Amino acid sequence: MNDMNTVQPSALCQEFAKILGATPSVINGVCTATRSRTNLHPIVLGRRAESFMFVPQAFSFENIDREGRALCLGETVILQEEINPFISILRENGIIVTALHNHWLFDEPRLMYIHFESIDEPLTFAKKVREALKVLTNKELGGPRNVFRPSNKNAEELCEAFHKILGGMHTFENGVCTVMDSRLNIKPCVLGRRGRSFLLLPQMFVFESLTPDGKALCSGETVILQEELNPFISKLRKHNILVTAFHNHWLFEDPRLMYIHFIKIDNPVNFAKDVRDALEVLTDKVVRF
Repeated sequence: MNDMNTVQPSALCQEFAKILGATPSVINGVCTATRSRTNLHPIVLGRRAESFMFVPQAFSFENIDREGRALCLGETVILQEEINPFISILRENGIIVTALHNHWLFDEPRLMYIHFESIDEPLTFAKKVREALKVLTNKELGGPRNVFRPSNKNAEELCEAFHKILGGMHTFENGVCTVMDSRLNIKPCVLGRRGRSFLLLPQMFVFESLTPDGKALCSGETVILQEELNPFISKLRKHNILVTAFHNHWLFEDPRLMYIHFIKIDNPVNFAKDVRDALEVLTDKVVRF
């Protein structure tokens, strides 16, 4: 199992997260600060979708040089009307905008995701990003209020089975089961810096909004190499899993990293088995730039 979160965050990491209003952790040896946009209450495929998978904000820094500058990465879920004001502030502060796109289909409100990077002092980067984040609304927004309330009965037991099939580490909280891992056999270089951040190498699988019929909103994403993409898509479609997006998240990286997102309303154990079958097409060989 990969080292996901076994080290106490440093004082620098804690200050980085504090500036961003996020929770610090150390994942793969990298300072990572995370939070959710809890004012957003999206509906996806008719189900409540309020897990970190759908409303994430994540930031990391690593590989600090003698001048105190590091590879700094960030991403956030963002509403359509917020995009250009947010981009303007990032660019005014010299931060590179690397991708803007959907991750999901059949979502309400329409969710977009923006990714950005910089070689900078971590606390300076955090302050610049905090300035940009101020343009994001804190109003409560979401889909129809008449969507059913999910049932958590047996969800925790299902989460154990879900995790056992997919590996990695897992959490179960408020009816949401999250499994996280990293493809550490991929050794990328971004902006000339080696990177191990979870933002670069994620594998994440979630189920939520479980109903009495045993079905839930199941979602997944993984970093993927270009040559793996179509074999992986074929496997997902064989199992009737909806491919909702595939694209880059970063720029100036080597090897070229792609990311694929997918969803299905399904029994979580069945979804996990089908995803595990698809994951078998991904190489476990070491891949370097």
